[in-house]
Amino acid sequence: MKKFIAYFLAIIMTLGLCACGNTGSGETTQAAMEGLQVGYARESILPEGQVNLSGYGNQAHRISTGFLDMMYATCIAASENGNTVLLFSTDTLTAKDNWTAEARRLINESTGVPEGNIQIGGTHTHSSPAVGGSEELALQWKNVYMSALVNSAKKAIADLAPAKIYGSTIETEGLTFVRHYTMSDGSYADSSTSSSQLVAHATDANNTLMMIKFDREGDKKDIAVMNFQFHPTFIGTDSDTNLSADGVGAIRDVFEKETGMHFIYYTGSAGNQNPSSRLPGENPNGKGVNQMKQFGQKVCEFAFTAMENMEEISGSGVSCKQDTLTYASNDYGLDRLEDAKKAVEMFDKDGNSTAASNYAKTLGFTSVYECRGIVANASRPATYTMTLDVVRIGDLGFVAAPYEMFSNSAFQIREGSPFKYTLISSITNHYWNYFPTEEAFAAGCYESYTAVFASGIAEATADKFVEMLKAV
Repeated sequence: MKKFIAYFLAIIMTLGLCACGNTGSGETTQAAMEGLQVGYARESILPEGQVNLSGYGNQAHRISTGFLDMMYATCIAASENGNTVLLFSTDTLTAKDNWTAEARRLINESTGVPEGNIQIGGTHTHSSPAVGGSEELALQWKNVYMSALVNSAKKAIADLAPAKIYGSTIETEGLTFVRHYTMSDGSYADSSTSSSQLVAHATDANNTLMMIKFDREGDKKDIAVMNFQFHPTFIGTDSDTNLSADGVGAIRDVFEKETGMHFIYYTGSAGNQNPSSRLPGENPNGKGVNQMKQFGQKVCEFAFTAMENMEEISGSGVSCKQDTLTYASNDYGLDRLEDAKKAVEMFDKDGNSTAASNYAKTLGFTSVYECRGIVANASRPATYTMTLDVVRIGDLGFVAAPYEMFSNSAFQIREGSPFKYTLISSITNHYWNYFPTEEAFAAGCYESYTAVFASGIAEATADKFVEMLKAV
């Protein structure tokens, strides 16, 4: 009888060790194990038929006709002492709150992992199935997406094995550029400008490529984590209809072929960074499949060099923290609302961004996207409240940023972080659009007039993440 009571109490104590929320009634809840355990899995998210395509602001009119490469939902599970976190990277443009909330619930029901321990991010490929859409084809694909997330979560937990953490960083050169410029007359330009008057990039790019390796015991494959930043736009325009994981897929293909390791990519501060450069005298990569593959090869060359100089990171403890931030909404351009509506109505009718932008320019706007931002601003409440998440795996920090982050924000977060290695996963759990810096807001750019929040949001959010990283 005493043995039965002791056994019963041990079970109760094990189930009470979750530090980040209550578990559900899932079938694969992880029992308490001493030491860090890490698992990996991925599932295809390719649709069986056509689907609405994300990217280029043209979701309603852009329908897929084929695919160029594989697209996945990839998951890392990290667990210690019965507390498990799931970190996803999906080959999608965004993560949307409505679908994320449903996915978290389904994963919790299937695994017992608390919803607050589940972070779902996108790689930001502009040629992905539309997440969060209400169009018929998007809703048909939704089941594929949800099933992939649930199944990869369950498989990653089943794949858990003792692991040590290693990390390194390397500064890349010539791979990306900040897509905002100063002109010779002191004015400000964005990536739509092609001119010999471009004299400098408006701010520094975040050239840091971070590599993390989970070195697992036994015959389990090691897991490589890459944290880098660029807009995956080699494939597609608003008229291109091929599905593709774009540059991230090219990187993954090269890396896995050369190393045989598992691979996962988290999008860093890509909000104002594109691949290649357009300053006079510099060599642009251009667009297309060949350029995409060349880019993937170049990124991996830096990654392989970084992995030759890895240092061990403490692997003790898995925990997470969730908090909220309330901030004022963007009120850009409301004095020009009626004219903006005219260009937006034209675009919504046929999805022709070129024609709509040409018309918008006759009304004094830079493009139809400026007009869409103004129309969106008119319908917003005075403030919004966002949810923010951070995770700790040993002495490794993980920031789940629900927006497109600018490079200066990444500098701010990593400088203030108590962790030597802080992974930044942008476009995670939700999509609040761009968070331009105060400098970018003041200069005026595409990202500032399409932003959901007012100037100062980038700096306020970075400060909040540093506070949370110190608390976790």
